Amino acid sequence: MPAPAQDSRQAPPGGRRSLAVGEDVYRRLEEFARSRGLAGPADAIPLLLEYADIHSRLDSLLQARIKELLQAGAARPPQAGEARARRAGGGRTAWEILAEQRVVCASTMRRARDPHRIIDVLKSNGALILNSGSDRCAVLPDEWASFMESLSRISTPDEREASGKLKGAARQLFRMLRAVGALHFDGKTRTWVVDTGVIEREGEAPGLAETGGRGEAAGKYVAVTPKREVADVESYTAGMEREGYLCNERGEEVVCVWRELLEQAVADLNSGGASGARDFERILEGDAVKLEASKAAYEAGLLWYDGKQRRWRMAG
Repeated sequence: MPAPAQDSRQAPPGGRRSLAVGEDVYRRLEEFARSRGLAGPADAIPLLLEYADIHSRLDSLLQARIKELLQAGAARPPQAGEARARRAGGGRTAWEILAEQRVVCASTMRRARDPHRIIDVLKSNGALILNSGSDRCAVLPDEWASFMESLSRISTPDEREASGKLKGAARQLFRMLRAVGALHFDGKTRTWVVDTGVIEREGEAPGLAETGGRGEAAGKYVAVTPKREVADVESYTAGMEREGYLCNERGEEVVCVWRELLEQAVADLNSGGASGARDFERILEGDAVKLEASKAAYEAGLLWYDGKQRRWRMAG
């Protein structure tokens, strides 16, 4: 009995694995093979499998990226109130502008009627807010993560050199944080450290932004208050220290310095090798806020140099 005729759909030439498909699928394979200049439907299979693999990989990468953005808050859609925060410039929303500029500050919104309202809307949509007391800036979450990662790789204590290693919004963030005393170099770990007190938490402002409004202290890192303006110096000092200050009397005044800022100044002075007040400007050059705080603390007896240990120390 003669052998049955070979069906190319069941046993393709070259000993390849058998291919059993329906008529409709077979015709589609033939058309695909002809369009690619292939010998037959069987030769189309490896190419289709390769396409499928590439598509699967791209889809996985895309899904991973979307998940990453969603977790970072960068892809978060505008919420209620966002439309009311539209500004001049083609009707773009505040979030769209933030996505483009990476960092947006209230102080630069000269045309906006209520800059802080816009910052609040960005905060409600997932932006990270930096509050220096005199200004509030919204930062795209993935930009902040990138900035912190870049900062962790910089080991030089030289401010200009460190700033030069950063680009764009990261450099802007570096200078901004240094200007308000929220970034200092840790000589022990040889890393730049950010004072997270400047980051607004939900429903609250950082300690650096508010001081309770007592006398001349409101919103300042250094508060010099005449004794005649307070009913009870001891109670006033205790209240200021509960809020985060270090205080001491100096003649007819009470001098209070923000504790966290002074701690950063002490770290800078020790890592920079300062041995006297004359070195303040050399070590703290470019950081007017920290320089002012150090001088005020030194004059008020809150900061001194320990000659035996060869280190700067502070009260408290």
